[in-house]
Amino acid sequence: MHNLKKAAAVVAMTAAIGAGMATPASAASGDYNNYWFGCNYDSSNTFKFRIFYNSNLGGDYRNIGYAVYDFASVQDGTGYSPLKYCGFRSSGSKQNVKNNAASARNSHSSYTGVLYYNSGYKGAADYIWGTVNQLDATYNENASFNWKS
Repeated sequence: MHNLKKAAAVVAMTAAIGAGMATPASAASGDYNNYWFGCNYDSSNTFKFRIFYNSNLGGDYRNIGYAVYDFASVQDGTGYSPLKYCGFRSSGSKQNVKNNAASARNSHSSYTGVLYYNSGYKGAADYIWGTVNQLDATYNENASFNWKS
């Protein structure tokens, strides 16, 4: 009986260690998805918010599908990195998204996208439903993003 309990404990510990070593894709967080999949141009995906480097939806862009607590520090699966524009060889290519946005578009049918001046969803904000050709409260001073129903 003692050996059976010991074996059960080893099996449970092995399962816990295996679960802790799951790949980031299987333990996908919003940060991870935003970091790795936010450059897909297909508008039918879950990334319904697009932030642009220039006014009038110009320059490089980054799609966002999930809340971002701080554009300067998102989990990329190995640590923390700044969220950057996609790098399609236009103005803003590979620049940090934080404090570098001028316009945005929200194609979500149920939620308003909210860009915040400060990290942590704080401070002045732009509420985006549809297309905003130039941000107002967060023009080049954007630090976080969240959805609002």
